[in-house]
Amino acid sequence: MKIATSWSTSPDPLLAAKEAYNSLIEKLADKPQIILVHASCLYDTNALLRRLNELAPDVPMQGGTSCLGVMTESGFHTENGFGLGLLGIWDPEGAYGVGIADLGNNPHEAVQTALKTAFVQASRPGEVPSAILVGNVPGHEELVIRTIEEFVGSGVPIIGATSADNDMSGQWRQFANGQVSKAGVSVAVLFPSGKIGFSFHSGYEPAGPRGRATRASGRILYQIDGRPAARVYNEWTNGLISGILPAGGSMVPTATFSPLGTPVGQVRGVSYYRLSYPVEALPDEALLLFTDVEQNSEIVLMHGTPDNLLSRTGQAATAALDAAPFKADDARGALVLFCTGSMLAVRERMEEARASFSAALPGAPFLCTFHEKACQRPPWRTTF
Repeated sequence: MKIATSWSTSPDPLLAAKEAYNSLIEKLADKPQIILVHASCLYDTNALLRRLNELAPDVPMQGGTSCLGVMTESGFHTENGFGLGLLGIWDPEGAYGVGIADLGNNPHEAVQTALKTAFVQASRPGEVPSAILVGNVPGHEELVIRTIEEFVGSGVPIIGATSADNDMSGQWRQFANGQVSKAGVSVAVLFPSGKIGFSFHSGYEPAGPRGRATRASGRILYQIDGRPAARVYNEWTNGLISGILPAGGSMVPTATFSPLGTPVGQVRGVSYYRLSYPVEALPDEALLLFTDVEQNSEIVLMHGTPDNLLSRTGQAATAALDAAPFKADDARGALVLFCTGSMLAVRERMEEARASFSAALPGAPFLCTFHEKACQRPPWRTTF
């Protein structure tokens, strides 16, 4: 098995596709069995995918839009909001397949359709993959995870995140086999000849304040301990959002280092939290979050720092190696998912994040993409 990555920041989708693909093939020295494609939303993605399919007919391709660009082992790649990254896997003894479907009015059925297509392309229907890669439009993460678990069981790692754009204006898209969706789900099923290691690292820890979600619905947290949620959050963060209360307004990227968390369990005595990034303070002083929030669940203020966010790439790589049946010297490559809000908050220091990951996996190629949300399940099961 061989893994290689490549990139281009050319604004021309045809030229970017050619540059990145030619570089990928030069490194692999053979035709890959699958290519992961991640590009900023400014590209004409239909033209980009069409050109890639012309260059690599019959090669499964899966991915989606990434904020501003991508990062690889050679650096952070973006220029005027354009950036394309490819990760190719040469593995003739493995099997790979991808699928895509618009979520439409029946998201559950759409996820199943995408999965069935992927298993057929991999020629492994009915078998259990080593992992499933996922990318979808924001807003359906929990449903996507539940549907995949219904399809393959809870023991298969689910690795992925929601697609992003450059400014949260809704220009995100999902890709698979030349098809592009603005509101869909894209999946890849992996049956590699080698082993897979994976981990999740948030980079945040409890800040102290905590309460109970006494009124919540979907992704709106109305009250904490019977009081308006935005007002409570403002008090917990020492006036962080005073400037937008009581009328409301965007909390991105203001709340990047102060998300909310919900306890989900422990591993070796260490508590883990599902993060909920506040997106907007609403006029009634409720909070719009990036995850569903359950009525009466515990709400904890979390805290992170730029240094923690930058070092977590290396920490995640180390944790993945600790859980994997191989050592760093045996690693062939990696896919890294990095939160868009975190990246934007530390954009000028992304070289430190690259160096942190490369130190943990010296010499291994990697493709890092930037997404709106990585919706994690309890870490002893799956991450997304």
